[in-house]
Amino acid sequence: MSQSTPPFPHGRHSYAVVLGVLLFVLSGCAGFTSSSGPKTAPGALSVSASSFAFKTVVVGQTANQSLTVTNSGQSPIQLTALGVSNQEFAITGPSVPRTILPANSLTYTVSFSPTTSGSATGALQISSDVPGVSESVSLTGSGEKAFANLVLTPPSINFGNLAVKSTSTQNVTMQNTGDVPMTVQGITVAGAGFGYSSVSPGLSLAPNQRVTFQVWFNPKAAGVASATVTFLSPNLSSPGTMSLSGDGIGTTSPSTPPTSSPTTPPASHSVHLSWGASPSNVAGYRVYRSEASGASFTPLNGTLLNVLSYDDTSVSLGTTYYYVVTAVDGSGNESIHSNQVTAVIPAT
Repeated sequence: MSQSTPPFPHGRHSYAVVLGVLLFVLSGCAGFTSSSGPKTAPGALSVSASSFAFKTVVVGQTANQSLTVTNSGQSPIQLTALGVSNQEFAITGPSVPRTILPANSLTYTVSFSPTTSGSATGALQISSDVPGVSESVSLTGSGEKAFANLVLTPPSINFGNLAVKSTSTQNVTMQNTGDVPMTVQGITVAGAGFGYSSVSPGLSLAPNQRVTFQVWFNPKAAGVASATVTFLSPNLSSPGTMSLSGDGIGTTSPSTPPTSSPTTPPASHSVHLSWGASPSNVAGYRVYRSEASGASFTPLNGTLLNVLSYDDTSVSLGTTYYYVVTAVDGSGNESIHSNQVTAVIPAT
């Protein structure tokens, strides 16, 4: 019995071999899993500016600034949305959704277009498909109302002493220092003996544009004289004005004793003007006169005429006059000059 062969003489050995192979396989699988490479780093967004200050922009105009969006990570990022919180600001550029590869960037234009005067604030939000990866850019700006502004240099002129019936001329600079173009629709001279040249209704001035014209003093009688030149434009909040003054110096002659023979009264002359009706609805008409062709017109009627004719009875002997007519609507807007007509007054 002691020498009897144990059952399954090779069983334990075979089991151990199989177990050993199984352990080897299992340990091999564990090693394969742990040897995988490191995970790829996520993408990251960066922007070229965290805020934009547009300062002051004229209402109706637009100011632009450039914004660069960069993928500073190691994986692609997809931009999913671009939005602004205030409609006076906007962003334009590549459409979204759009993918940005690592180390690549996109350029956008951020704009401010104020619709009202005053300060404005907003925010630009840039969203992506990566959770927690987004950027916000603060926006500020100020809107300013657009206007035209007429500056006359010098604003006043004193011609000093000047002999009667002689003429002195001085230059004046007119400049639009506003933000929008302006058109001179009317020019008036209130005062005798003064006038202007080299400028007329219909003149347009762009922002910062300037022109030079002349004003003159031609005293008809001795004594101190003054006048106000007014420039009318619908683009101005109030008319532009300048003051003119001077002193006419005359010569006195000894009085002549009356004679017994009757004298002939001086001839009396007048100029009759007539014109066709304006095709537009107007409040009336204004008649201008000048002693220089094409320039220095002064109004003859303070109250608008509602008729199509006018008689000028204030003419002087031996003088040539030039006339134009304008039409004025109910808002005070004045048309450009009509065609010019000439009247020569006889010397006697």
